Amino acid sequence: MKEADRPFYLLVKSEKTESEARQRILKTAIDLFYRNGYRATGINEIIDKSGVAKATFYAHFPSKEDLAFEYIRTLNQAENQSALTALEKYSGPHEKLIGMFDYLIGWAKERDYRGCAYLNIASEMPDPSHAVRAESRSHYDALRSLSRKLVTDLKVLRGPAWRDRDADKVSEDYLLILSGALTMSQVYHDAKPFRDAAAAAKRLLA
Repeated sequence: MKEADRPFYLLVKSEKTESEARQRILKTAIDLFYRNGYRATGINEIIDKSGVAKATFYAHFPSKEDLAFEYIRTLNQAENQSALTALEKYSGPHEKLIGMFDYLIGWAKERDYRGCAYLNIASEMPDPSHAVRAESRSHYDALRSLSRKLVTDLKVLRGPAWRDRDADKVSEDYLLILSGALTMSQVYHDAKPFRDAAAAAKRLLA
C-alpha cells in the first residue's frame, strides 16, 4: 500500500526513542480528536482505547492539552510530508498548484469529509495565543510558503506575461481558495468544492 493511500492516523511514524505505549496513546488521540472533536473526547476514552494504564498515560502526557499539542504537531509533520510526496509526480509549478486539489480530493474522502484538523481544533481553543492554535497556524504558514515558492517559480516561467503579477498576492489568493474548499467540502460532505476550487485556481493562474 502506498503511503498516500494509508489511513491518515497511520502516517505517523513510530520513533525508536518513543515507547510503544506512547505511540498507542498518540495514534488513538489522532483518531478520536479528529473524528469526534477535542472537547467531546475524554481522557478516559483515550486510555481505554489505547489499552494503557492511567499512570502510563499521565507519565507521557501530564494533561489533555499536552496531548492535544502533540496530536496537532505530529499530524502537522506527517501531513506536510504526505502532501510534498504527493506533489512530486507533477512536473512544474502550475501542475503542482492545480495538482494539490486532486490530492485533497483523495485526502478528504479518506477522512470522510471531516475537514481540516487544524481549523477544527482551533475553533475549540478560544485563546488565540494557545500553543495548539500556534501550531495550527504553522501548518498554514507552511502551505503559504509552498504556494509562494511555486507561484514565484511560475512567474519566472511565464516571463513578460506575468511581469506585473504580484507573486505574494497571487499565492495568498490561492491559499484562500484552497482553505475555502477545505471548509465547504466539510459542510457539503462532497468533493465538488475541490473541483470548483481547482477551476478557480486555474483562472487565477491563467
